[in-house]
This record gives sequence, C-alpha cells and structure tokens, in this order.
Amino acid sequence: LFARGASAGGVRRHMEILRTRLCAWGPVGVEAIALKPPGAPEPRLAVGRANGVLELWSTATWHLQLSSSGHSKRSLRSVLWLVAEDGGWRLLSAGLHRQITEWDPETLLPFIDVSSGGGPVWSLAAQGGSLLAGCEDGSVRIFDASGDRGDIVVKGRLPIGNTRLLSIAAVGEDVVFAGGCDSRISKWSRSTCTCEGTMRLEKAATGAETLVWALAALGDHGLASGDSMGHVHIWDPENCVVRYRFAKHQADVLCLAASDDGNVLLAGGVDTQIS
Repeated sequence: LFARGASAGGVRRHMEILRTRLCAWGPVGVEAIALKPPGAPEPRLAVGRANGVLELWSTATWHLQLSSSGHSKRSLRSVLWLVAEDGGWRLLSAGLHRQITEWDPETLLPFIDVSSGGGPVWSLAAQGGSLLAGCEDGSVRIFDASGDRGDIVVKGRLPIGNTRLLSIAAVGEDVVFAGGCDSRISKWSRSTCTCEGTMRLEKAATGAETLVWALAALGDHGLASGDSMGHVHIWDPENCVVRYRFAKHQADVLCLAASDDGNVLLAGGVDTQIS
C-alpha cells in the first residue's frame, strides 16, 4: 500500500497496515475422555467435547496435537481406543447423534459412520473383538470390531430394559454390566442373553430414581459404579452385593477411571472434585 502523501522529491512512501480482529472465546465442555495404556505411542489422550470436536493430546508434553472439525448436531458422549488387527490403534466415538464413528488417528478424519440401531448412544465398551454400545432404547448393541480399520459389523443386541442405558462395563469374555436411570445395575450373559443378577441402589429422599452415570471394571477388585447421589460403590460381581460405599461427593459422580490392575480408582463429577 502507498501513502496518499508524497515526499518533496516526489517519491512515494510505503506504509504497512496491520489489521486484527478479536473474537470472543467461549470454553466448550468435555463430555468424554479415553487414554491409551501406558507405553502406547503418543498421542495417548482422546477428548470428546460437547460441540462434536474430537481432540488428541500428548500426555508427555500436554500439547494439543490434532483436532477435528465440530458439528452443531453432534455430541460425543463416549470415546474408546481399540487395538487394531495389525497391532495399531483404532479410535471410536459415539453420542446422542445416534451414530458410532471410527476416526483415523493420524488425521482425525472419519473412516466410517455406523448407525447404532438403538438411538442415541450413552456409553461404549470393548469386550474381546466386540464393541458394545449402551443405547437410549434400553438395549446393548453388539458390533464386531475384530477386523481392520473402518470395519464395524452389527452382531446382535442384549435387551436390557425399556429405559436408557447410561453406562456399561464388560467383565471377562461373556459378562456385561449395565446401569441406567432406574436405580439398578444388571448383570447379563452375552452367550445366553439372560440376566444373572441385579444390584439395587438407594433412591433420593424425594423418591426420584438414581442414575448410574458410570461403571468401571476393577479386575479382581470387583466393579465400581458412580451415581447421581454422589456415591461410589464397589460391588462383588459374582454375588451382586455391595462391598464398599464412598460418599465423598456432593453431587452426581459422572465418570470413573481405574488403573489396569484395579488398585487405583478415580472419580469425578459435578462438584468439581476428583476423589
């Protein structure tokens, strides 16, 4: 660009103009996280946000490495890492938009979108070569994810109940635990499609049903649950009875994370505390 004025000698002077635009920044909530096991290559942490954005973070430097484009009609409620057939890693997500998506971990572009068949998906879990999805219609939808990347095939369903399933956890090669919004956790066998036990949770003083927001398998230490009463329970998965009860939170416990050996359990929720 040139200045309008000129010097006495008639030589035009150059003028650099820098234009900036400031935009309001609004933080977006984190709906789901998934971490690769220790020793896996970076980036290990996958983060799903309320606006449909999927992010990959390095746990070595805590820098954001990749981010997908968001979508106003996509909400990620669950993120999951799976070991691929060639020994690599597969990244999957699901949410209230009724689809399960597999992403390319190198570019964060979607490989494939598969309809859940049961409406919005609240939770994902892996069991052997199968992918389990807890759905709005009260069923666990089962997919074969043992093939190569981008290969997800419908296998069947477990008809748990008529209310939405907020959380699921797989134990061993056959047992599935499911928690919903009816104050109970049920134990199911995939091979026989039968309910093998039920675990009841206390209700609020108003009589409102307790929501089971999170389940986590603890190996030999049992099964952990987090609910809308702010309680964390440790259950005996064989006899379906409670072992321990922790009331460290003042509001809903939304997520649980356990170490590989089940010796360490972390809980987080609405009250901003991690216990």
